[in-house]
Amino acid sequence: MPADTSLLINLSAGDAAYGYLTVKALAEAHRAAVKDIVIVVDSIKAPFVTFYDHAKRYQEPRYSENIRLITEAVYKLKAEGLADKIIELKTGDPSIKKLAAQFFNNRLKETHDFRGAPITAYMVGLDACDTKYVVRYDGDIILHQLPGTDWILEGIKSLETGKDIMAISPCPSPQKSIDPAGEKFTDIHWFSTRCLLINKELFMQQRPLIDIKYWPELTARRLLKKTYPPAFESIITKSLKSKLFKTRYLVQEDAWYIHPEDKGQLFLELLPGIIENVKAGKFPTEQAGNETLDLQAWQKYLQKEV
Repeated sequence: MPADTSLLINLSAGDAAYGYLTVKALAEAHRAAVKDIVIVVDSIKAPFVTFYDHAKRYQEPRYSENIRLITEAVYKLKAEGLADKIIELKTGDPSIKKLAAQFFNNRLKETHDFRGAPITAYMVGLDACDTKYVVRYDGDIILHQLPGTDWILEGIKSLETGKDIMAISPCPSPQKSIDPAGEKFTDIHWFSTRCLLINKELFMQQRPLIDIKYWPELTARRLLKKTYPPAFESIITKSLKSKLFKTRYLVQEDAWYIHPEDKGQLFLELLPGIIENVKAGKFPTEQAGNETLDLQAWQKYLQKEV
């Protein structure tokens, strides 16, 4: 029986070339364990900032074409039973103002952070999930978990028993070595948006995430034009850390993930083989202990398999 959990995946135009494959793998990994799968396609363009050039990201007509492609891919996944609810977030969506009030008390109204990463899209996704727990992924995460298991189910046990645990994450890389007698998890004051299982009910009770103590820092960032708006994960980390909440990271071999930074042509060519091997728990030695996908190491590794 599925847990009272939603799988939430955020996508944008930048995921068009590979999103179908990565999201399909994530959805297949968790389909049996979750009640529903929610996918948010964010087509809102980040506003111009002087210290970070978004122009290339939004060049037309390529940008609109990529939105069309990733949206088509998501509806294909729905037809295959690997998505239940699809949200197409567009400029002017009425939820933007509503969520800015609920999450930030209107002290921050921008839709994206200073790098162009989403803020509103994360809130829209969380708001759309009707379950007690939500596991959220960026659309480019490549996951391993032991066959026949689901790390979400183990994570829920920790959320139910650990009073100071707000979130759970698999290990953000395969381990270099495993000590059978060693600790199975580590708790830290950091809340990544890359891959996270949260107690949504408890999380929503912490709003607004920007209080009067955080307001001077935000004002200084804005006036100095320095890393403003801050990343959503920085905002929630600052808020939740002040209340002594932590994220529990699983550190054994049961579940781990890697994240690609370079998603060019070589990555696209290697991706099917990377997904297949990571699913089976196989990886080049250079990848151990490294969260960022080592593209050159994977190229050599996969060539040896042929």
